[in-house]
Amino acid sequence: MFEEYRISGTADHLHIDGAVRQSAKLNADGFFKALLSLPPPRCLDLLRISAGIFAVDRISKRRRQGNNEHGIRQLHLTFDVRDVDFWTQPDIRNLLLEILKFLTDDDWAFDFKLAQQTLGDSGHQEFLDLPKDFHPAHGALYSGGLDSAAGLANRLIEGANDFMLVTVGHQSGLHRRIEKQFNTLKGVLASSKIVSPRLLHSTLTTSLEGGKAKRMKEQERTQRSRAFLFCSAATIAGKAYGLKTIEMFENGVGAINLPLMTGMLSSGLSTRGAHPTFLRLMSELATLVAECQIQFVLPFLTKTKGEMLQALKLTDGVATWAQDSRSCVHTSIREHGKTHCGRCPACIERRQAFLSAGFDENLDVYQTNVLTDSVVDEDEASYLRLYQLEAKKWVEGAEIVRRRMLNHLCLTDVPTDEHERVMELQVRNSREVLRTLGGAFTHHIKPIARSTSQNDSMKNGGLP
Repeated sequence: MFEEYRISGTADHLHIDGAVRQSAKLNADGFFKALLSLPPPRCLDLLRISAGIFAVDRISKRRRQGNNEHGIRQLHLTFDVRDVDFWTQPDIRNLLLEILKFLTDDDWAFDFKLAQQTLGDSGHQEFLDLPKDFHPAHGALYSGGLDSAAGLANRLIEGANDFMLVTVGHQSGLHRRIEKQFNTLKGVLASSKIVSPRLLHSTLTTSLEGGKAKRMKEQERTQRSRAFLFCSAATIAGKAYGLKTIEMFENGVGAINLPLMTGMLSSGLSTRGAHPTFLRLMSELATLVAECQIQFVLPFLTKTKGEMLQALKLTDGVATWAQDSRSCVHTSIREHGKTHCGRCPACIERRQAFLSAGFDENLDVYQTNVLTDSVVDEDEASYLRLYQLEAKKWVEGAEIVRRRMLNHLCLTDVPTDEHERVMELQVRNSREVLRTLGGAFTHHIKPIARSTSQNDSMKNGGLP
């Protein structure tokens, strides 16, 4: 049975009625100011649709049951839109469904109703048609994480400049923190006389109000639709500045994101927000919505995270600057001076990248140093051990991991002529794991209790 939701409101404030009543707020006004133009109605529709989908994705919790062990949801959303003729076209509806199915693996259904507001009721004042003093040549999404930092620094050092950078998040201080990152980077690169960065930055922050806003345990943790909101915001920025490409600074291993277990190949259990297939589908939708060519690209698709950092070693100060990025999945660590837990998957990959690139990293920001400290949480210990075992199997050329990768690439529509390149990249990344973190996993992780069936599986070559 489908959960029914009706999404209405403005670009700033959404009202969600249905199985759960919820309000969602966007600081769209601050986002539009950097664009110096009010998006056309169809682009405003895209922003409302993507924000509404993200809000429903958060408030509709997956319910895992015997006949639905992965908690696949059935969600029927009805949107108030201004360009109802566009959104009700079968090709557009089907493309939207394909994007959301790819990201979340849920069953979605959409209806569109003509919004009652006229264009003048949007709640935003039209901008004066004045000359813009900044004309970006490049557009990119920027999260403030390590891939974003390394990617932007690499592109600037390569000679690219004049970037329009779009950030989407839910933390009120996110824009200020990232602006500080940019100002520091400008100083570092200017002092090295490589380039004087010219950057324009716009941030769209979102938040829930009332409803499930204060009860995180009642919210869905996977939230796989976030990338759709991110790319929708970037589409609007691309339209405003006539940008034909939007870059996503994600390493190739993270973009393909092979799940560590076969059972995670589907059912929304792995992130696909930077996957080439999602970006291809999103490029198609963005071009149709904006009525101009917009393509999302991955300039570092052939690199590991460590290789992205390695390229920065020749520029003084950039390695230290990159350490100001934030990678941890825990966004509210309440321990003075600590910005990273050190144990989550994102922190593990961050440590691996800095070690692989040969950087002398400041370890004071971590709650746990996985090279020396014991990891006692069972879930975290299981991930660490499996991560090391997977790397070992890739380096040894084990058929089980190659077969899982092949299944993943086929399920996610990666062209066959890309398969061997992806495999080779995964091997390089695995060598980095064993070279930098291999010993830590076996020496400092609390042993994991296994059932008899799990031990039998290990003897037969299976995964723990």
